Amino acid sequence: MAQKIYAGSFKGGTGVTTVCVGLALALAAEGEKTLVVDGDSRCASAMTVAGMGNMQVYTLADYAAAACRAKQTAAACPGQSNLYIMPSLGLKDRTAIPRAVAEVEGLFDYIILDKTSPEICDCAVIVTEPYLPSLKAADACKSALSDGGVKNIMLAVNKLNGGQILSGEVPSAEQIAGILKLGLLASVPEDPTVAVGKWKKRTMCAFRAAACALLGKKGDTFDVLKGYGGLNGMIKRRMRSKI
Repeated sequence: MAQKIYAGSFKGGTGVTTVCVGLALALAAEGEKTLVVDGDSRCASAMTVAGMGNMQVYTLADYAAAACRAKQTAAACPGQSNLYIMPSLGLKDRTAIPRAVAEVEGLFDYIILDKTSPEICDCAVIVTEPYLPSLKAADACKSALSDGGVKNIMLAVNKLNGGQILSGEVPSAEQIAGILKLGLLASVPEDPTVAVGKWKKRTMCAFRAAACALLGKKGDTFDVLKGYGGLNGMIKRRMRSKI
């Protein structure tokens, strides 16, 4: 049976969907058959981030209406072996999601649920930015998940900028994990190209490190400070401060 992972946050804009898709891409690259359940019933955000906008044939709304089987809603990601997205576009009855997952979990190694159905998951990943409003939201999310019976809760710190960390503007991912008392799964660097459908090499390195951690392989989280030291790093930090 698949390992089911809930990913969420109590604050919008932290990049939960990006983390879901990035982690799924990395797991698929490691040979793990991976499904992302897109919890966005209005915009199908995970489909868009995965480069599959409007490529769905069936959605969970069709499954809830008994118009298809659960596995027919899982759309294969073109060019990405082992990666599938299950859209919930138009879905009103959220109880259909646990039923659909139960029907297909034998077909996958990992199922990542994007902001939906934490009660059926084996573990959870809280996604946060390194800023105070996000940290407060992450702490509230941790309490809610714990109260809901989720015992294994990990942390992914997204949108990290090495220059801001070195200047003391924001804490490091390790410091944030210590503050929230959560195990650190991923340190994801700031990547503005994701919004236009691209992924920087260092971003995918961060997700590969997180995937290896899930798979029990040795290794550290991605070093977001790399490239921000020395003279070049100082110039980079000063240029960013002027923008």
